[in-house]
Amino acid sequence: MRKLIKIMYKDYFESFELENIPNDWEILNMESIINIYNGYSYKGNELQESNCAMVTIKNFNRDGSFRNDGFKEIVYSNKIKEYHFINENDVLISCTDVTQDADIIGNCIILLDKQNYNELIMSMDLVKIESTIPEINNFLLTTIFKSYSFKKHILGYVNGTTVLHLDKKGIKKFKIGLPKNLSEIKNISEIFEIIYKEIQCNHKEINKLVNLRDTLLPKLMSGKINVSEINI
Repeated sequence: MRKLIKIMYKDYFESFELENIPNDWEILNMESIINIYNGYSYKGNELQESNCAMVTIKNFNRDGSFRNDGFKEIVYSNKIKEYHFINENDVLISCTDVTQDADIIGNCIILLDKQNYNELIMSMDLVKIESTIPEINNFLLTTIFKSYSFKKHILGYVNGTTVLHLDKKGIKKFKIGLPKNLSEIKNISEIFEIIYKEIQCNHKEINKLVNLRDTLLPKLMSGKINVSEINI
């Protein structure tokens, strides 16, 4: 499904060079259509067992997918701000990377699952992106920031040696061609939403099966559950 999204995006938005966009399209910087919110700057003593957690760069797989084991449980301070909180289908970009090949920095994920946590916040290594244009939903926004052209662009704003850091103004300066009549992209936004929600549903079902396995397997191995008399 992710390949289908990439093909559809490339066919619609990148079938021409920005210098040769159709007459009824225009070139916009992302800063004119998004808001950016910084993550929470936490202290080590806040990382405690909790029913709240942070999304971190460990939630970013190198292939651009979402990892379930990257959450850090936290008891956050009263310095927390409303914009630090995130919910399912929020769009996040990694601004730090410890891989020298820059595999993670500038990558974008959409939050698929809160993993039974009551609240989630984002760490200081991430930013949250919100569209200011109703026709561009979070699913199209995610697809824009997952594009090869964005990754190529954003690497020009990366600096550092041991730890790589992203200059966030690079996100704002990314250019994209859009139809002047934005109602034209409403349909493709809705199509991406349908596909991503199917991915999300599959993701949650897999998580349920993994949790069930991890719960039952130790009981089977210890003999607490006896399946020898079950007829299949």
